[in-house]
Amino acid sequence: MASQAYGLRSLAFAVLLVAGARATANAQGLIALASRADTAEQQHRFKDAATLYQTAYGQSGFDPVRLALAAADAARAGLDDLAFEDLNRAVDEGFLDPGYFTRDSDTFVLHRDNRWGALESKLHQRRAALDSALRLELLTLAEQDQQSRQGIDAVVERYGRTSREADSALKALDAADAPRLARIKAVIAAHGWPGRALVADDGAHAAWLLVQHAPFEYQQQVLPLVLAALKRDDLRAGDAALLEDRVLVGEGKAQLYGTQTRWSQTPGPPILDSIANEPCVDARRKTVGLGPLADYLSTLGVSYAGPPGVCTKAGHSAPGQRRH
Repeated sequence: MASQAYGLRSLAFAVLLVAGARATANAQGLIALASRADTAEQQHRFKDAATLYQTAYGQSGFDPVRLALAAADAARAGLDDLAFEDLNRAVDEGFLDPGYFTRDSDTFVLHRDNRWGALESKLHQRRAALDSALRLELLTLAEQDQQSRQGIDAVVERYGRTSREADSALKALDAADAPRLARIKAVIAAHGWPGRALVADDGAHAAWLLVQHAPFEYQQQVLPLVLAALKRDDLRAGDAALLEDRVLVGEGKAQLYGTQTRWSQTPGPPILDSIANEPCVDARRKTVGLGPLADYLSTLGVSYAGPPGVCTKAGHSAPGQRRH
């Protein structure tokens, strides 16, 4: 396996940047998919591996890294048309890793195709427009954000939200968040939403993570910028959905996608916040690249039998369409 492609493929096994430890449940499902894809690769079932990575793309909030991984396996399977389709879409969605497109990668076979020149030209244009220093800063801040949250949920679930232990842990977290919050506010004030065009997909995802952990009033202020960015494909649909749900819940309204739970006041698993038109929640989740709600909640220890009733077309809400 080529070194550059292996470095990228290892991302499929990493815990993704997500909104706190509870949300790593979705990452667990993606890691399982990646493990199946890796097994298929080892057995030289490259077409199957490509299909598995495409499935992971559809359940990751539309993370373009998954498309790039699918493209590599499609190329190894000799499915050049599919490989170029996935690669072009990945680049359009802000996947611009220079190492992935070198001769030391699984896509080298595609370099001989006359379509490669157009793809490479698009890559150069997208990379030239990036603020590389800001992207790196956002990735560093997001990594710090995740490190600060390690173990927090375990404390709250063991002792309860109103316990002295939880209160102490959350106060320490607020102190650690303060400088990061100040910085992301300054970035957004200077640039507007730092989307894929400015900081690539991973930088935009990192910015979203920082906002996802900001106070509710600031999330409410930023949400219109995020929804506008979604319309121009400047961040992942799944990221916009999580922030939209969080603001809706903060406003005392029902969420759309079932992404928000709250800590129990006593020891135990989290509690799912109410969902608007719940029979259609899985249909809405699919539109933003999230898997079935029951699968997500089961990894949190929350029992959920599935959406009640039958979903009708009227229950589908387009991403970014808030309910008042």
